[in-house]
Amino acid sequence: MKSEIGKDFVQKKFDFTPPRPRPFLSNLPAGIDTYDEGVARFFRWRTGLDYHWAIDQVVDFVINTRRSRVVDMLTDTGTFALQLIGRKGFVGKLYSFDSNITLLERARQRARHMGQDQAVEFRQVAEPRCPLPDGFAEVLVSFFDFHRHPAEQFMAESVRVLCPDGHLILGEVLEPRSARNKWQNLLKRMHMRYVQKNPAEAEGNYCDREEMIDLIFHAGFRQIIIQGLKAPSSPHEGIFSLIAATR
Repeated sequence: MKSEIGKDFVQKKFDFTPPRPRPFLSNLPAGIDTYDEGVARFFRWRTGLDYHWAIDQVVDFVINTRRSRVVDMLTDTGTFALQLIGRKGFVGKLYSFDSNITLLERARQRARHMGQDQAVEFRQVAEPRCPLPDGFAEVLVSFFDFHRHPAEQFMAESVRVLCPDGHLILGEVLEPRSARNKWQNLLKRMHMRYVQKNPAEAEGNYCDREEMIDLIFHAGFRQIIIQGLKAPSSPHEGIFSLIAATR
C-alpha cells in the first residue's frame, strides 16, 4: 500500500546515481576506523548497496518532512546523525541514542569538529524504553536496526514517542517469504554466525512487505510509503527499503 505521508510532505523522487564523496569523514581526527569500515562492508554484503548512499536517502527523506525534532534510535557509526546535521536543509535538533558509550563519544567529537554540536544531543540509553516523554518526536528514524528488536514492542514504543502526525522512518531489508528464500537466509545466518562471528545479526528477524504493513497498521499508524532502494534481481531477493509511516 502506498499513500502520501501528509499534506505538508514532499515525496522525494529517488535517484540511483553513484554515491557522493564524504570529504568531512576523511578529514576528522579519528578518521574512518575499522569499525566504520566493517559496518559499511557488512551493509554492502547484506544489501548490495553503498552504506553512505543509503543513509543519504534517509537523510533526504527526513529533510523533506520539514520537521525539526528528530530522534535517531541508533547512533552506531554516527554517519546518519552527522550527515543530517551537516545538511543546510536541516534546521532542527537531533537526539541520537546508543548503549555504547565509546560510539557516542566519538560521534560527539565528530560533531564538535564539524561545528554542529549544538544541533545534536547524543545520549546513552538502555533498551527497550526510549528516554523521551510521550509525543516528543516529530520524526523517529531507525536505520538497519529494526530487525534486531521484538517487532511489536518496537512499534508500540515508536507510537508512544511520536507526536500526532509524526513520522516513523525505517531503513530495513524486506525479505519475501518463499521456500528458496528460506534456505538462502539460513545459509546467510550460518555465515554471519560462524564466519563473520556476528551472532546478533545472525539472529535478526526480517519481515516481508505484507508483514511490515500489518505491523505498522496494527500499531496504530495510519499511512505508509514503502520505497525499495534497488530493483530486485528475482522475486526471492530481499530488498533494503525505506518505510515511512505517519502516526
